[in-house]
Amino acid sequence: MGLVEVDHGRSYLAYCEYASVAVMFDRLVAAREDSDGFVVDGFADCASRISKLRNISRHGAEVLLNESIALRDRLPEVFDCLGDGLIAPWQAKLIVSRTDLLDDRSVTPLIDASIADLLRRRRGTWSKRRLRDMVDRIIFRHDPNSVRERRKEALDARGVWTESRGDGVAEITAVMAAENVRIAAAAVAALADAACAHDGRTKPQRMSDAMFALLSGTAFECQCGRDDCQAQIPESGTLPPVDATIVLHVVCDESTLAGTAANPGFMDGHGVISDEHVRDIATRGDTAISFLVAPGTAPDAEDSFTLPAHQPSDPYRPSTALATHTRLRDGYCVEPGCDTSAFAADLDHVSEYDHTDPTAGGKTTSINLNAKCRSGHLLKTFGDWLDDQYRDDDSRLVTEFITPEGLVIAGEAETNEDLFPGLRRIRFHTPPATAPPPPSPPGDRPVRAGTRTADKHARRRAERSRNRRRNNAGPAPDY
Repeated sequence: MGLVEVDHGRSYLAYCEYASVAVMFDRLVAAREDSDGFVVDGFADCASRISKLRNISRHGAEVLLNESIALRDRLPEVFDCLGDGLIAPWQAKLIVSRTDLLDDRSVTPLIDASIADLLRRRRGTWSKRRLRDMVDRIIFRHDPNSVRERRKEALDARGVWTESRGDGVAEITAVMAAENVRIAAAAVAALADAACAHDGRTKPQRMSDAMFALLSGTAFECQCGRDDCQAQIPESGTLPPVDATIVLHVVCDESTLAGTAANPGFMDGHGVISDEHVRDIATRGDTAISFLVAPGTAPDAEDSFTLPAHQPSDPYRPSTALATHTRLRDGYCVEPGCDTSAFAADLDHVSEYDHTDPTAGGKTTSINLNAKCRSGHLLKTFGDWLDDQYRDDDSRLVTEFITPEGLVIAGEAETNEDLFPGLRRIRFHTPPATAPPPPSPPGDRPVRAGTRTADKHARRRAERSRNRRRNNAGPAPDY
């Protein structure tokens, strides 16, 4: 039995657990709702039985009850996906939490069906943030008012709280607009990074001290204790002078920005946001607005826009337009399960660029470029892992990963092209072919026909070709 079968079994056990708890709800809660007391009711009685039987807290039992009823009654098709092993228990919990405002709404069955349809139809994995974005995207499409209401209620609940944690430490918590949190966190991180490399504190410890310094207006100090300390500590209440600008990426289409459409947007590090939220951010005094395609640009005959793919002087380096498009499209690192922001990731050539003979290796194009976190990029570059990227028969972008043993693992099932379909209208110039360098004169001793790197890249291209032939051949027979 492999890990895939174990995951399917875990999902089915969770399905059985939820179904059993839902039956308990019917017997102990629903059957006595009309005769319940004010203090002790059927729900409390049922939760008490579960908590004692499972040796968990009463709160944990109440959460289990609520999730069971939500899946069975509000999201029955998603519930079936759990029973069929298409999603993990944690993914079912996430979907329940993102659909909390859908109780008693006429659109709930449509949203349930849309989510389940994607879970069954899409090939690939669902990381936490991509699954969250998919659910939020579908909810906004069917019921945008619930998203706006939820944001208003959340903003009304903003505030600051403190709590003692004992042993001489305490915790401070602030709730505010998502963009303000991202900016504040970046400011704290920037000040924490001002300490030199010899500072003995961990990154979280430095961030805690930096946050206090910013809030109190006191000086942040490097604690290396060295006379040759290279730290550039700013004045009290300010950020380091180098790279002091904090950038928060918010993505939307032009019509939503102008207020002529009500499509959702995307905030890096947060996820899907409403059209109103997009325009609120756009009106801030510290917001700089840039366009991937200049306003007023007329589309070509195919209703698309063509932009340069690479730097004029270097076919290896993607143009600003292609680099931005790739990060907007991917949203996150393309490694399955990785939630690293594409704006903080490396841009990698899927099929390796051949610097010696650019016509032989992977070109700098949209289909051959994706965002990878640093560890994933290094693992591919210096290890034996491969990735492949292509568009399927429905023009969906497909990313696959091939283990050193040849096992093909599907990439993420969702990209930001699902949120911004207009990204598919953008095309890029193919880098011009360049002549290979002249051959070296023969020497007195035998030389390799190609470098080790070139041989490695050739093997990888052959493996990708075999993988695509397997995909085109269809599924293997049942015998």
